Amino acid sequence: MAELDNLNLPKTIGRYQVLRLLGSGAMGSVVLAEDPRIKRKVAIKLMKLDAVTTDADRHEHLMRFQREAEVSGLLNHPGIVAIYDVGEEEGYGPFLAMEFVPGKPLDGLMKEGAALPNKEKLRIAAGLAEALDHAHAKGIVHRDVKPGNAMVGEDGHPKLMDFGIAKREDASLTQTGTFLGTPSYASPEQIREGTVDSRSDIFSFGVLVFELMSGQSPFPGTSINTILYRIVNEPPVEVQPPVLGVLPDGWRRIFDKVLSKRPEDRYATCTAFVRELLDAVVDLGKEDRRELLGLLKMNGDSPIPEIRSTSFDETMVVARPEPRGSGRIWLAAAALAALAGGGWFLFQGPKVVRLPIDSQPAGAKVFLNDQAVGTTPMSQPLRAGDALRLELKGFRPMEYAFKPGEAPPTFTLAAIVSEELIDSVPPGASVVLDEKPLEGATPLKVSWNHGQPHRLTLTKEKLGYASDFAPGEAPGGRVFELKEGTTADARQEPPLDPNAPGLIRLAGAFGVRVRVDGKDMGDFAPGAKLPLPPGSHKVELASPKHYFKEIRTLSVTAGQTAPLNLPPLATLTVETFPGTGKVLVDGQDAGIESDGSGVKLTEGRHTVTVRGPKGSKNETVEVKGDKGLRFPL
Repeated sequence: MAELDNLNLPKTIGRYQVLRLLGSGAMGSVVLAEDPRIKRKVAIKLMKLDAVTTDADRHEHLMRFQREAEVSGLLNHPGIVAIYDVGEEEGYGPFLAMEFVPGKPLDGLMKEGAALPNKEKLRIAAGLAEALDHAHAKGIVHRDVKPGNAMVGEDGHPKLMDFGIAKREDASLTQTGTFLGTPSYASPEQIREGTVDSRSDIFSFGVLVFELMSGQSPFPGTSINTILYRIVNEPPVEVQPPVLGVLPDGWRRIFDKVLSKRPEDRYATCTAFVRELLDAVVDLGKEDRRELLGLLKMNGDSPIPEIRSTSFDETMVVARPEPRGSGRIWLAAAALAALAGGGWFLFQGPKVVRLPIDSQPAGAKVFLNDQAVGTTPMSQPLRAGDALRLELKGFRPMEYAFKPGEAPPTFTLAAIVSEELIDSVPPGASVVLDEKPLEGATPLKVSWNHGQPHRLTLTKEKLGYASDFAPGEAPGGRVFELKEGTTADARQEPPLDPNAPGLIRLAGAFGVRVRVDGKDMGDFAPGAKLPLPPGSHKVELASPKHYFKEIRTLSVTAGQTAPLNLPPLATLTVETFPGTGKVLVDGQDAGIESDGSGVKLTEGRHTVTVRGPKGSKNETVEVKGDKGLRFPL
């Protein structure tokens, strides 16, 4: 017990006898204890009172403890750590007594680099999928699915834990748009709006399984900002070499779906995702496959009854369910009344159809009848007379009135172009815009395209100024102060170390995977810079998502920044007659049928293949802007 004294831990918590410390963090500790009444080992989570500096923080942590106890009490599943008791120990604060799981946290196993076979990894994935689907069936969203919140027992079976920030799907957040969770495992909608449902958990679970199976994150980065940008804007990285025992094409298709930016495009359940992943694994025996499929039983949980929360946290407010008997009576009465008096309205009223809404460029904010509903590309239920408006920074807004029988086009947004005055103190500076020197000196009027990023550099003798402008940003009449340059970014012609690295800057509307002189440099987003030693380099660029692959030879000058311009994107629609088939672009499945559906790709030459029931046909097409392709099959 001397060890407990040294750690400032109590010998008893409630009725539980403390045995030893299991772990400790910034906000609390977990100890192993024993219930003397039934001789059961329990893990007790204690909050560190000295880590809470304000009454508001104390209230928040107390509510998290209360919420975890209430939510876990609603869940009864072998894959979820059970909560046995909640209370408060004088001098130490609130505590939770929970099921003790002998084993290791999943993140610890992954950090150790343990060489688990695919079967064991899939066993963990299947167990967590079942647990999450059980929670979702009860209307509970975990909101912080990550390896650190899963324990793997000594028998190899996982258990999901830590429902401290979970919420009911039919409840509202205390603060709309508040981000809760772990950034590396957050869904795009969790990052953008702070709003979540079960589909957000499915995305986070997809990140966990990607990392578990491959040993790397699908959205890597050296900073939180980089990781969040990639989650919201970029596809998961290509795993090189491919995961042993998993079909590469199946891997890409499955993780592109579970990690889709649009919640409606993801798998409906975690078990559906793991089932498809099992189909792509080729190194499993028949018995192993049967065993894993047996873990993914269909979840038939029914909704739970009303809960009365004892906390003031709005995340636990639950609407009162209607009594079953009266609900059915009223439903039947309403149906009879509708058929008798209002049946014509039901069958003849305005029809609602769900249609795709897309724009070029993508990412435009969509307003339906002046209410924001999402960003392009997306799908949206529409009825006659609905008014759409698309807005994107740097582009003119577009409006469209929906008429039955027609589908909204891919909206081509027109960039705002204005005349901007570039001025400086002192005046008379040379102007370089997007790495191109302009004639004249400041003050100088230039044509400014607000729909694309710009790089502005001003130099006069030893003075300089340099700045990047994002789409929608402009000088706006500012006068730029020139200062003595100390870096190559500040001025384009400083005295240079001939061995100093230069920079190449990615300029385009999409990200690419970059290899330089045979070395994989990783994924780069638009505007990203890559330092390279001076000289000539072989640069390989690839974006499977946009059917782009190119090899270039670039010359890098010491201390200078050179643009790496990518081709623009266009939409190609494919239609065949009299029948349709699966569309492939440059040998890659485009995920559409040749029924007039469209696919986004880079401008340039592409080979389009359509495979139908009676054969296939190839067409080579030069894409310059949006294009329609129609041919007999």
